[in-house]
This record gives sequence, structure tokens and C-alpha cells, in this order.
Amino acid sequence: MSLPILTSNKVLFAKIMTGWIPFKVYRKLARAIMYMGVRNWGRVMRTDKKRTFPHELSIVATMKNEGPYLKEWLDFHILVGVEKFYLYDNDSTDDTKTVLAPYIRRGIVEYIPWPGAGQQNNIYVDALNKFAEETRWMAIVDVDEFIVPVMHNTIPEFLKTLPPRFGLLVLTWIMYGSGGHRKKPDGLVIENYKYHGDKTRAAGCKSIVNPRLVVRQSNPHINEVAGFVIDENGKKLGTINQTYNPPSSNKIRINHYAVKSYDEFIARGRQGNARGLNTRTPDRFAARDTNDIYSSIMDKYIDRLKEM
Repeated sequence: MSLPILTSNKVLFAKIMTGWIPFKVYRKLARAIMYMGVRNWGRVMRTDKKRTFPHELSIVATMKNEGPYLKEWLDFHILVGVEKFYLYDNDSTDDTKTVLAPYIRRGIVEYIPWPGAGQQNNIYVDALNKFAEETRWMAIVDVDEFIVPVMHNTIPEFLKTLPPRFGLLVLTWIMYGSGGHRKKPDGLVIENYKYHGDKTRAAGCKSIVNPRLVVRQSNPHINEVAGFVIDENGKKLGTINQTYNPPSSNKIRINHYAVKSYDEFIARGRQGNARGLNTRTPDRFAARDTNDIYSSIMDKYIDRLKEM
């Protein structure tokens, strides 16, 4: 099943038909069901509960010259229950393909070359259209983001504690800084960067979705789904504040290592972002280098990753 084609007339009609619904959370759900089609939505609701999927949880990510970080990121997520990775290579010129080769041979990684600037949203649309029937849950994250199940051993264990048949789980960023590193230190990312910003800092969100319920992929953070959008406590969300009042992150969170050392931050900027722009300036580093709180949450994974 592919994402529905949403014409301006279809969107306007759905807004008119659902405008009377008083609560935003239910208004958004009704509108998304109309986008998807009531028959298609009903089929997914009926069959998902009974189905066995090839993969319980997968990750789709866009990457460019992430070779030095891929093995740690992959091995960590395998430890916490991710079974499949759909990795889109956006014009890498480093050893990305060599690092991925063992995982590709084992069937853990699906490697998809995808050239061109400004392709991130197109990549996610492609992944949702191609792989929705292969995986019960799909996380849409980047290679500098680690999904951490705070109170459970694995992410699937945590997902089973949530209300059934939700469409999207919001994952809140915990923004990690340089920890005072000017140059790239030896060792693992999770070993070297243990300081993050406090709750007064701007954060952000990513998500784990039921890919068969996504009706619109408009940005890499939060999709529009024909199902309830919930936080880690199962609370239904209407409006999501991604910056200064994001959903709680006590049970599951994303450790976002967006800065690392100063040299890594600046070098990464020279490659350009998903839109082909360099936004990693010294001023931007200073603004994002948040080191307010020390955290040992990742220590229990360090030895296991080194053994792997």
C-alpha cells in the first residue's frame, strides 16, 4: 500500500467535513482517516493485530559520510531490539559501503543508494511506500540519534506497554554537547559524550510509526497518521511542542549527538545538510553545545558494544 495522493481539493474537503469536531486530537484522526480512506483504514486495523511481520521494529535513515559512526550506531540499536535497517546513502564518498558490508550480507541492512541534494523527504516517502508491509513499527531517525529504552531492555518491550493500535509514538530529543572536546577523541560516541542540555534548552522530536497508517510525510520529525499520536505514557496528543515543552522522556528518549567535538561539527558542515547547505558554523556550535547535565545512562552499553 502506498501513501495516499493528497490533492488540495481532498485536503480542503476533509477539513470542512471534520471542522465540527471539538477536540483537536480526534479532529486530526478523523481527517487522516478520510485521507487514507475508511475502507483501507479499517483493513489495517483489522489485520495488523493478527499479522506476523518479518520485522517487529525497523529503522529508516538517510546517511552521508557516516562511516566512522555506523558500526556503533548499528550495534547499539541491534542490542535494543531493532531487527532491520533501511539505510539510504546520499552520495557518500567515505567507507560507508565497506562498513555496512557485513550487515548487508547478514540481511540486517537494506542498502539503497539515493543521490541528489534535498532528498530526505523523498527518501522517507520511498521507504514508507516500499517497506511498510515488512515491519510492524518503523523508526525514522538519523545516524547521530540513539533511541534509548530507559526502563526496558529493548524498544519492542517498551512498545508492548503502550495502548494498542496507536499510529505514532513521539520520541523526544535529549541534546548532547561536546563535553569539552575540541578534537575527535578515541573511543565510542556514547563513551565520550555524556553531557547534555537541561529542559530549558530547545529540543525536538522524532517518531516511531505504524508505517501502514502514515498518510503524509511532510517533514523528518512528525508524520501525519491515521491513528492516535501518543507520548511515552500513552497520552493522546493534539498539538506537539517540539521545542521548549516537548513530551516527556522518562521511559524512552532519543540521545541526539548532534554536536560531538568542535572539529567534527565543523567538518560535518562542509559536507552540507539534507538541503545541501552548510549550517554548521562556529556560532551555531556555540549555541548547540549544551553540557548542563552529566548522564551515565549509556554506560551499561559501552562494554557490550566494544565486545561486538
